[in-house]
Amino acid sequence: MMSIPMDSRLDLLEMELAQLKGRQGPATSMNGFPGAMPFMMGPMYNMMQQQPKQLAAPKGENEVEDPPNKNNDEYKAQMQVLHHDLMLAHTALQKQHADLMAAHAQLLKAIQDGAIGGGGGGGGGGGGAKKQRHPALGVVRLDYDYPAAPGDSDHPGSFGYDVFYRCVPGLTFEMCQSGKFTEEVERRFADAIKHLEARGVSAITGDCGFMMSFQVLARKIASKPTFMSSMVQCPIIAASLDDGDHILILTANDLSLKPQKEILLNSCGFDVNEDRFLIQGCQDVPGFEAVALGEKVPLDKVQPGIVKLVEELIHREPRIRAILLECTELPAYADALRYHTGLPVWDAITAADFYVSAFKDNHRFGQNDWQKEWDGHQEDYELGMNLTKDEEALLLRKKEAQKEKKSVALVKKKKLEKIQRKVRKQQHPMLGVIRLDYNYPPAAGDIDCPGSYDYDVLFRVIPGFTFAMAQEGKMTEDVEKEFIDGIKWLERKGVSGITGDCGFMMAFQPLACKIATVPVFMSSMMQCPMISLAFDKYDKVLILTANDETLKPQKHTLLKQCGFNVDDARFMIVGCQNVPGFDAVAKGEKVDVEYVTPGIVYMVKQILKKHPSIRAICLECTELPPYADALRAETALPVFDAITNADFFIASRRDNPRFGFNQWQLDWDGVQDAYEFGQNLTCAQAEKLLN
Repeated sequence: MMSIPMDSRLDLLEMELAQLKGRQGPATSMNGFPGAMPFMMGPMYNMMQQQPKQLAAPKGENEVEDPPNKNNDEYKAQMQVLHHDLMLAHTALQKQHADLMAAHAQLLKAIQDGAIGGGGGGGGGGGGAKKQRHPALGVVRLDYDYPAAPGDSDHPGSFGYDVFYRCVPGLTFEMCQSGKFTEEVERRFADAIKHLEARGVSAITGDCGFMMSFQVLARKIASKPTFMSSMVQCPIIAASLDDGDHILILTANDLSLKPQKEILLNSCGFDVNEDRFLIQGCQDVPGFEAVALGEKVPLDKVQPGIVKLVEELIHREPRIRAILLECTELPAYADALRYHTGLPVWDAITAADFYVSAFKDNHRFGQNDWQKEWDGHQEDYELGMNLTKDEEALLLRKKEAQKEKKSVALVKKKKLEKIQRKVRKQQHPMLGVIRLDYNYPPAAGDIDCPGSYDYDVLFRVIPGFTFAMAQEGKMTEDVEKEFIDGIKWLERKGVSGITGDCGFMMAFQPLACKIATVPVFMSSMMQCPMISLAFDKYDKVLILTANDETLKPQKHTLLKQCGFNVDDARFMIVGCQNVPGFDAVAKGEKVDVEYVTPGIVYMVKQILKKHPSIRAICLECTELPPYADALRAETALPVFDAITNADFFIASRRDNPRFGFNQWQLDWDGVQDAYEFGQNLTCAQAEKLLN
């Protein structure tokens, strides 16, 4: 059949229409998104399927069709009708495109105004929307009353957020140590957890490390993250250090803890290495016997004894690289240990801060003004409060005489102040970041943006270290040498911990740990053990990444390095590559956070509808933290990312101003040094840069 000639203007119009449809193709994928408008293509489609009548008539097998006569009036009329219809369709498409863009703009405004959760690039006003309450901690208490010192988990002033207590009548220290409930106490234990959740707490802990024996039961009852011992931090601490490094666990009495060591540590989700975890009791420290007697502990007398004990242990065991305070009455001495040993120290307070931070508005970036500020006041608590009269009658330890209660966040002891004025202040902790040889404009919240942190950060790019190399998990000899030099350089500059600006660097975690003496945490997925331990084994954790197709091949390698076994059913990996606007990440372009946020939120909400057992979200990609606050505001789930990961490690080297040994560390000036790509390299190293 001969081809049919068409008017040149009609050809141009059809080409323009095709181009318009092509440009709008990606936008049509927004049809499932809130505010998106579907394109009404039906009438145009039907019209284009119809040909002029003389062209549609059936022809014989050997019949040859004559070309149409352009001078024929009927032909001209048909062409005019077709041209008119195409112009109408073109105009309609333009209008629909304009409507779509207007709807998207309205959606963004609604999110910023608080009418819809989940938006916000940087500021966003409240718009009159009701703000969510500030996160709070719930503490399950033993049936045991004693004068808690600041820093103790039973002292409200130990925390920078609300804390609510609920005592369990009949739950004794001996019962926790045995790991067995009576039926009545088990029911009261469950009631305590339900009471705390009803009060709106964001996370639940206990005031005795031996409650870890009941961790499995507690997380079956609770829907919020539950951590009954500070030792839930063991997996992430261990993963940040070399296999040959030691971790000192300080407890009130090692004779009580050692028989339970395997039970407690196995409950924390990893195998026990007897040589790696050193347990030391404080029962022989002068004055510390007050803990066992239930009396007020003389801090000025006990603190020097604890410091001396630890310094002697480090002298005997120089491979000790970290300290974990297991006993809930030991955090008061954490700052003194940080000052005198120079080692990171974790305790019950750093554990609580970690989980609460996943619910907390990060004021430095992301969506703001969606959460109320904490008023700074704690609820006064006495043993037996929040119980019914019948429950209160079951208490074994009746309320003692009214003791002095202090709920003020900053508490200083006069005798300690005299010592503190004499100390030489140390540098404020600083984060070190290893960067790929890749330059792009980072958004606020990105790990490569200095404004993402409320402490100093130092960057060091590794010449020749590409994303492809990190993804493959193999370095060239030259790049490996530069990588080692970069780690050593950051340590010489005094950083307190080292991370990377790409999650795939987790493949090089073992190499970095062998070189460094400070904790190394190359991926936000190192938090996964602490996250999963806080929930029931049937609950799921959603891991968001830039592109799940590129991450999945490395999933087992990456998660294995994070210190726990991979369970595919528990950890769901989802990529953001199809979210409108997020393709800028793959292109190395500046990401429009305000534009991308609604798509991220919508995608996650759709996933939650299909998988209601998801209890937490971990943002693997280092460019995803800008969306964390929007996800917290909209889903009410805890969201962990590269910034919460860095904050966790920096906290172990940071002065806690609420209690303990204060004024030993220089205050951060609040100013980040500007960084330019290639800075902190020699001229020879800079010449090796690919970007």
